[in-house]
Amino acid sequence: MASFEEALFSLQAAHFEEAKSEFGILLEGEPDNAEYKAGFYASGYWANRRDQLSAQEPTRPGTGLMEAWDAFQDLAEGKGFASTKSLRAIMKAVLGRAAEQYRQKFQREGMAHPDFSDLEELGKCLIRIQDYENAKEILQYAKRIQPGRSGIHFLLAECFLNDGEQDFAERGLGFYRDGFIIQPAQFDAAYALSGVIQETLEQLGEEKENDLDRVLLWLPAYLMARSQYSGLRRLNRDEVSQLQRETHRLEKDLGTVMDRFKEKVQARLAFYYLVLHQAAIFVYNDPDYAKELLESLKGIHPGLHLQVKESMQKKPG
Repeated sequence: MASFEEALFSLQAAHFEEAKSEFGILLEGEPDNAEYKAGFYASGYWANRRDQLSAQEPTRPGTGLMEAWDAFQDLAEGKGFASTKSLRAIMKAVLGRAAEQYRQKFQREGMAHPDFSDLEELGKCLIRIQDYENAKEILQYAKRIQPGRSGIHFLLAECFLNDGEQDFAERGLGFYRDGFIIQPAQFDAAYALSGVIQETLEQLGEEKENDLDRVLLWLPAYLMARSQYSGLRRLNRDEVSQLQRETHRLEKDLGTVMDRFKEKVQARLAFYYLVLHQAAIFVYNDPDYAKELLESLKGIHPGLHLQVKESMQKKPG
């Protein structure tokens, strides 16, 4: 009789018929076991769609499997299988194959007709199956080619934040900062699974009464409040000057903008104040300017000002 671990191995290896048989035997002994039911359902579902994984020249490499997985995941979660090991095992099988299709497509087309969105999608596949090292390699290459694509910065941030080391975590926070500077609208919460992001989203949800638009509006500033460390990428003088110009423009707008747009300006200003504060403290050693920035922050968000002030007092040195 196969063990649960052997059935999971078959599932993750995409041996769906074998896995279905193994989970079927396990279910005979424990018909109400949720893991066994999830494994039996998943293996049967994908056994009937084996051609999608094994096709040598799929019409939509990678993308087709990603969409097929999302549709399956909705069905599986509707049956109560969301947090099962069986679902995670088959996710590695399906999305691992999707990642391989993206790789093959890019290698085949190469630099002659590059579609860098494929690299971003490949990175997403690898993140979903928690293959952060390979995702990091792919996404860093994509960033070198398209440094202005904030979605790539956000995905790289997750790779570094999930590394487990403080130095890498600080680099990850730096990628989030850079992505939010470039284009905050490209942030995708579906791939923001690291602890610091989840904690920040939870805090914002409570404060903003789970208003998603307001949560996302303030996310850059609230995350930057948690990013006051030395390990972020150093902003150069030109970048700082550009941020200062934008800050001064927004400060002028704050007094004239219509009320319905005021919170948007305040949230962006708070983010810029905190980006510049981190640079003033850890890059340019300008405590007077840092103090001035915190006072400006206090004027638009006293709670965020207090949070940053208290966290800085706790830091050594």
